[in-house]
Amino acid sequence: MQPMNHLPKIALIGRANVGKSTLFNTLAEQKKAIVSSIAGTTRDRNYAKINWRGRILEIIDTGGIDIVHPSDIEQDILAQAQVAKKQANLILFLVDAKTGPMPQDKTVAQIVRLSQKPTILVVNKADSKRLKESVAEFYRLNLGEPRPISALNGTGTGDLLDEVIVKLGLDRDLEKTQANGRSNKTAEKDPSPVEEVKDIHVAIIGKPNTGKSTLVNAILGEKRMITSPLPYTTRDAQNIELRYQNQNFILIDTAGVRKKAKIKDRLEKFSVAQSIVGFKNADVALLMTDASEPLGKQDKTLAGEIQNCRTSLIIVANKWDKVNNKNEKTINKFIEYYQYIFPYLSYAPIIFISALEKQRTQKVLDLIKEVFAERQRQITENALDKFLKYIIKKHPPSRGKGTKHPHLYRLKQIGVEPPTFELVKDPNSSLQDSYLRFIEKQLRLKFGFLGTPIVIQVRRLKG
Repeated sequence: MQPMNHLPKIALIGRANVGKSTLFNTLAEQKKAIVSSIAGTTRDRNYAKINWRGRILEIIDTGGIDIVHPSDIEQDILAQAQVAKKQANLILFLVDAKTGPMPQDKTVAQIVRLSQKPTILVVNKADSKRLKESVAEFYRLNLGEPRPISALNGTGTGDLLDEVIVKLGLDRDLEKTQANGRSNKTAEKDPSPVEEVKDIHVAIIGKPNTGKSTLVNAILGEKRMITSPLPYTTRDAQNIELRYQNQNFILIDTAGVRKKAKIKDRLEKFSVAQSIVGFKNADVALLMTDASEPLGKQDKTLAGEIQNCRTSLIIVANKWDKVNNKNEKTINKFIEYYQYIFPYLSYAPIIFISALEKQRTQKVLDLIKEVFAERQRQITENALDKFLKYIIKKHPPSRGKGTKHPHLYRLKQIGVEPPTFELVKDPNSSLQDSYLRFIEKQLRLKFGFLGTPIVIQVRRLKG
């Protein structure tokens, strides 16, 4: 897999609760990272692009580093921060003006100094004149001049980004580049537009512990996401960019979604809300299930949510390695079982994988590409005219609530993402819903539309 960009990267590093995620959201101008006073809210690396003075930068939010009493998850957070530090061209080392220098700040500062990366010492929460004047005490961290800001209200963040541009050496030819750009526009005509390949946004959704983050790590070939047997390990919805076979993917790893009655934690409510937004905005959703466990009510609920928002869908049966006594008939029995549980998702392909063992994980990307192409599929009017005549002859529409049999004039495709059709009929008769389902089934048999919903809108001719 290849990364999608080589933008200058700025990593936000610091102990817990110094405001890294708040600064991340402020610079990204969106509430992408969950913010909370609870230490350890952020766990995985979170990425966002920002545009400052004509320069595109990428910022990396990391979890708060706990070096004194690290648990297994805190050790993984530290490892994630180390990766971000390694990737970064510049480090923003955040400290808290209200607490002053803490022992952990000194320990993390030493790690940052050893990296020999360009670093800016950022003193956050300097919300008052007194706190701004107290930043001098952070000189003892030996990371240069402390820069007071307030991530919460944005004070000082513009000056901070100006310094970032200078530190990265991006200010040297900025005016020259802009001047050349203006002269080129006046001297040359705009070139012919080049059709760009659309990024595929893929939301990975499922109950806790179905292996969503493990799948992301398997696809990327690195431990990009923290995984744990503990439920609700992933909190922020992560947008992960990758390039595969000349196609850009945006993988959206979401928090596991439990039944509402079981959600007591405020952070989990935020995470679940992010998850729902994630699959509503996606092109394709991967419904992660655990093949080693019976499917439950929450699996059905999530499937229904995805269907309602008309996102294309692939059902992923993970943990196939845990299914015992498999033979040549096992997979067919499982397919029948899944289709029995999800009868309304007969159009969705089912892929059996082991994310932990990296079995068929690359084929998930191939299947995503195939389903996305079906989501774009367009059928010509001539083909649809022949198709409509064929199905009417095969099975004429029955009389509904009206007094006469419906007369169908035309079937025309009026949109994609998902494929949307307009069925034109006479003004007085009534068409049964079962006949629309029949048309949908015949459309799939004739033209495909694997993994994608179909919308059929009925328009009556004016009498």
